Amino acid sequence: MAFFRQFPKTEFDYLGNGVITRITDIFRFVKADNIFLDDMSTYQYFQIVNGDRPDIVSVSLYGTPEYYWTFFIINEHLKTGLAGWPMGPTELEDYFDLEYDGIVIDTEPVVVRGSDGQVTEYRNSLASRFDIGETLTGSVSGASGILKEKKLEMSQLIIRNVSGNFRPLEFITGSETQDVVTSAQVYDWRNAPHHYEDANGNEAYASRFINESDSDGGVRPEASMINLKAVSYMDYETELNDERSRIRVVRPNMIARFADRYRELINA
Repeated sequence: MAFFRQFPKTEFDYLGNGVITRITDIFRFVKADNIFLDDMSTYQYFQIVNGDRPDIVSVSLYGTPEYYWTFFIINEHLKTGLAGWPMGPTELEDYFDLEYDGIVIDTEPVVVRGSDGQVTEYRNSLASRFDIGETLTGSVSGASGILKEKKLEMSQLIIRNVSGNFRPLEFITGSETQDVVTSAQVYDWRNAPHHYEDANGNEAYASRFINESDSDGGVRPEASMINLKAVSYMDYETELNDERSRIRVVRPNMIARFADRYRELINA
């Protein structure tokens, strides 16, 4: 049973010339709460293995592929459709190869605080440096690439179409803006820090290489960034994918009633 086959038909004049066509009214919407899903006895949780397709999961649960559409109705993260469906190992690796093809350059900002402890200056911030799409070049390595993104909270430059190997502690110069910043560390994008976590799992978004100006004008590592664990982009995406693998499903003994009730409401 195709999902939209349940929807009612409506009449529409495509060209405004009086010729009426009957089409499926795909703009109908029913909230899952209206289908007695708030009843705890209606649903359970299911762990998707190796990114099995929705129709395969439906067969596993209900003995038929026809109830695949219910997963997308009752799980908030699946409201975007298949984009929210968990990937298997091969798909996930292909996703990393495609989406994280590039490098990340960590830079070295310096925080300056006043006598009251408040930040008065943030030196070497990327906020006003470089334009997205311009070519960046390393002063020592001669490597170059196109700036895809500036992740300001992490003081990171994300670069694609890279030629050569950027190095730490070299000047990075923009071809159009002529802006310059010093590289602190260079990573393959997938292995770069997405964020940091403390011992309690609390997230911190700031450069590992952030420094704090002292009273003598020197700099020292900022205390708040010491002893934090880096969580890479790959770790972050893998964890998200694992979370998507646990979905809420209608219990097998309730699925027929659920589907009938949905059809009733969508055609009301």
